[in-house]
Amino acid sequence: MRHHTLLAAIAVAMLSSTSGSASPAQAVVSGIYELDTSRSDNAFKVIDSATATISDDKRPRVRMRLRKSIAVNRIRISTAGGRVGLAYDAKTPIVVWIGGDPITWKLIPELVYDVSVKADGETVALTFRGDDSERTSKYHSVGQDLVENTTIISPLLSTPIVYKQVFKKTS
Repeated sequence: MRHHTLLAAIAVAMLSSTSGSASPAQAVVSGIYELDTSRSDNAFKVIDSATATISDDKRPRVRMRLRKSIAVNRIRISTAGGRVGLAYDAKTPIVVWIGGDPITWKLIPELVYDVSVKADGETVALTFRGDDSERTSKYHSVGQDLVENTTIISPLLSTPIVYKQVFKKTS
C-alpha cells in the first residue's frame, strides 16, 4: 500500500506540473483530454469485428478483456524530465521513464500489464504487455487535440486490431 501511495503522489505531482526539462516527448501537449466520439473510430466495433472468428467458448472473455483495456473517456497526460505520466479516467496513474524498464500496472485486478514508453520525435508510444495481448498506443498532439493510434496484437487474433481516437483538450 505504501508503494501505491508513493506512486500516486509522484503521478499527481508530475501530472499537475506544466514545466520540466526538455525531453523527446515535449511535443505532446500536457493536459486533460476528453474523447471526441464524432472524430474517433468506434473501438468496440473494431474489437467485435476482429474477434468474430474466435471460438464461441473464448470469444466473450477475450472481448470483455479487450473492451475493458480500451474503454477510456478521459486522459490526463504529462511529460517532464524524461518521464511520462498518464491517467485514464479515474484509474491508477501510470508514471514511467521514457526508454526505461517497464513498470507493472493494474487496470483492474484481472488485467495486469507491463508498461513501457518510448518517444520518437513528436510521438509518445506506450506499450502494454499482458498475459494474452500486447497493445501499443501512440500519442501525438495536433493543435489542441491528442490523437491516439492503437494497435493490439494477440495470438488469439488472426489480424491486429487497429483504431484511432481523438481527444479534445479540456484544460
